[in-house]
Amino acid sequence: MDKLLSSSWFVKIIAFLLALMMYTIVTMETKEEAANRSFWTKMYTESETIQNVEIKPYFDEEKYILTDLPSSVDVTLTGSSRLITKAIKVDKEFEVYIDLTNMEPGDKQVKVKVRGLPEGVKAKVNPEFVDVTLHKQASKELSVNVDLKNTKKLPEGYTVGDVEFSPKSVKVSGAEGMINQISFITGFVDVGNAQETIQTKVPLRAYNQQGDLIDVLITPEVMDVTVPIKKPKKTVPISISTTGDLAEGLTLTSITSDPKEVTLSGTTTALDKYESYKEISIDLSRIKQDTNFTVEVPVPDGIDAVSVKEVTVSVNVEEENITRTFKDVPLTLLGIDNEKKATILDPADGVVDVTVRGKKSTLDALKQSDLQGIVDVSKLEEGKHEVKIDWKNPADIDLTDTVQEASVEIQTETSSQ
Repeated sequence: MDKLLSSSWFVKIIAFLLALMMYTIVTMETKEEAANRSFWTKMYTESETIQNVEIKPYFDEEKYILTDLPSSVDVTLTGSSRLITKAIKVDKEFEVYIDLTNMEPGDKQVKVKVRGLPEGVKAKVNPEFVDVTLHKQASKELSVNVDLKNTKKLPEGYTVGDVEFSPKSVKVSGAEGMINQISFITGFVDVGNAQETIQTKVPLRAYNQQGDLIDVLITPEVMDVTVPIKKPKKTVPISISTTGDLAEGLTLTSITSDPKEVTLSGTTTALDKYESYKEISIDLSRIKQDTNFTVEVPVPDGIDAVSVKEVTVSVNVEEENITRTFKDVPLTLLGIDNEKKATILDPADGVVDVTVRGKKSTLDALKQSDLQGIVDVSKLEEGKHEVKIDWKNPADIDLTDTVQEASVEIQTETSSQ
């Protein structure tokens, strides 16, 4: 026995047999475990449906635009509860997608695929195929406008002014076919019941000729809009009132203004009270001659605004004719000499009260000595005569109620002897 144990061949044979026995045991355990694993796997396989899973499309986004893609699909996962939970709540790496890379534009029916699930979990998608359309991408510069809504609902008398907006044009990107359908791009502003100017930002939308919305990208997507809301207005004549009196001898001939009328802004109720603008008044006692001056235009109570801030007022006056009486103006005899004497019998004492009429400034400068009544007796013979008085009065005055004849008695040197 000791000899066998000391033999190298004997030891090698025993080692080989032990190795073969251990391999057989391990192999038998692995198969048994596999059988058990298969058994338990069949017993604990489950299914779970995840609804509304978003589809991720893959395509050349620089060249194409995808439309008609369903927003989501339902995915049923089959596998062990542990693995399904791992996929849904732990890993969260699985993805539902369609692959359109290297495809040309057009209508497509594409299989919906799933990836990123743990090994041992299978997926079934409902629906399995989706219909989509791949469009060639295009862009264009288009003008925009503003549409006003509810203009008929503005308060009575209010109107809309010239609308200002920016930008005036935008870049539109999208499917070539859709861009070709665009009839107009607009933003809407509701002006119903507005009483003040509207300043707002409004989104821009593209529409076809029928007024249907076109799904395109607009850059910029909003516009700045200013809508002036004009209050009710009424144009009335200016009626200038006066205080005080003109100086003596002046007569007012006209009062005019430039402009002759103003436009008032305010509520309809307030405007109904005005048939003329009477808020300007001038003091006549300060007027000495024709005068032009500028006056401020006040805003009356209840009125929001007046169209002008100042007006030019022209006041025209003229001197009126007045009368004045000069007492005891002496008459002058003409044509007497040493041989012919004349006595004025009437008016008595050869003096006359003279009443004149003319402009005050003229009469103020008039002196009694400027009035001269001449009685010419140079051709008269002896006796009593009625002689017309030749009044020599300055220009621009008239005599009124003044004696025009004088009774004169002529005596000659012969008769007096």
